[in-house]
Amino acid sequence: MTNPNPAPGWYPAPHANNELRYWDGMQWLEPQQPVTDAATVVFPTAPLLSDAPTMAYPSGPPAAADLVDSTVPGYPANPDPATMGGAPAPAEGTAGKKSKKGWIIGGSIAAAVILIGGVANAVGGAGGNDVADDKPSSSTVTAEQAVEEPEPAVMVAVPDVTGLTATEALVALSAAGLNPPALTTLADPLAKVLATTPAAGTEVEKGTEITLTLEEKPKLTLAQENAIRSAQSYLDFSGFSRTGLIGQLEYEGFSTEDATFAVDNAGADWNLEAAESAQQYLDFSSFSRDGLYGQLEYEGFLPSEIEYGLAAVGY
Repeated sequence: MTNPNPAPGWYPAPHANNELRYWDGMQWLEPQQPVTDAATVVFPTAPLLSDAPTMAYPSGPPAAADLVDSTVPGYPANPDPATMGGAPAPAEGTAGKKSKKGWIIGGSIAAAVILIGGVANAVGGAGGNDVADDKPSSSTVTAEQAVEEPEPAVMVAVPDVTGLTATEALVALSAAGLNPPALTTLADPLAKVLATTPAAGTEVEKGTEITLTLEEKPKLTLAQENAIRSAQSYLDFSGFSRTGLIGQLEYEGFSTEDATFAVDNAGADWNLEAAESAQQYLDFSSFSRDGLYGQLEYEGFLPSEIEYGLAAVGY
């Protein structure tokens, strides 16, 4: 069975002075009907006026012949709003104004909702950026935590090593945490130290390099070289005092000057020589302390050297 009512769409409404109203297929929809959520209302799309003549009407054309084709059959000449499902027509001169005002209010509500939503999004976005900007990044925090204060330098005093051999000085300086020259770089490891750079007693940073100024041995004559070798041979054979070894070299024919030079440069420790000589006497014969003291004194040892020798053998 064919539906006698027109298809849903926008038509001139006879009850509203032929103003365009939406026909849903059963009744006219008034623009002032309550709107529960203006932001979510979907308004049907109005057809172009040029398309209106193609629409079918049940009994005849609408009253506004200038808007649609009046020859469409089936549309009643004066349709009754009650039969079309709509409300009674309002008084002339008021319906148009009221309906226009209703559409303006509805559109304003929708625009206001859209505007408020856009402002909220803008404010929310700006606020989010501010919060993100205020919050320090993890990489910045990590970089600050990674920074460490340098450890303070450890300071030490340069020890006094003057008078020591170069070998002895290297040991003392290394024990103090300093950096002396390598032993292999020294011309004579047994040469005496005359000074250091920095000087003794200077506060320097631990690990500082230290330079040694060593005593230079004079160039020896042939007589001096032979006298030294002879003095060292005697020291390896027996205990000698300084004066006793000089006398022995003089007995060998060396001059007093060469003999003295050789004895002073033979590297002897006279305390140890006194102890060695005292032990040799005890190995040969029995001696009282006083007797052994007198014998070492006769050999030319100094009193301090004799006391050292006697203590070494138990007296």
